[in-house]
Amino acid sequence: MDISQFTSLLNKKSKELKNYTITQFPSKAGKIAMRFVNNNFREQGYRGTTFKAWKANKRGSTILVKTGKLRAATYFTTQPGQFTIKNPMKYAKIHNEGFSGKIKVKAHSRNKYKKTRVGNQTMTMKSGQGKVKAHDRNVNIPRRQFIPTEDNPSPTLYKNILRATAKDIDKIMNK
Repeated sequence: MDISQFTSLLNKKSKELKNYTITQFPSKAGKIAMRFVNNNFREQGYRGTTFKAWKANKRGSTILVKTGKLRAATYFTTQPGQFTIKNPMKYAKIHNEGFSGKIKVKAHSRNKYKKTRVGNQTMTMKSGQGKVKAHDRNVNIPRRQFIPTEDNPSPTLYKNILRATAKDIDKIMNK
């Protein structure tokens, strides 16, 4: 191989690497990040530098999964050379970072229910309404992180993305 062939090969590989970093990498890394987030829900904790299990809830059931909307709303977007994990649910940030403080509760009406026996079945029926005045409520929601943040990144996710990227770069350079 002479110098002109080497230069031509080097330029070709350079273009392939540039194309990979701008177009293919963001999508591939975003998919790895989504698997990471879904794993956090499956394992009921966050895998940062160590695994930190989420604090149990009062119901004793799966944590952060009642309807599955929070988990399903997580997605990623891509820009040239990068990806961003997003969740548009208004309570996603509160669960991911935790919250302690007062919130304002608006005045509203609350339904009252009464259990009644019909034959050999017990049925719950609406029996009236009560009014609730506007008030402040103390809330303490523990941190149950499922998406990495700048303050608390995940070395596990970083290593997974790095491993996949190194494999792709090796493929490009050795074909």
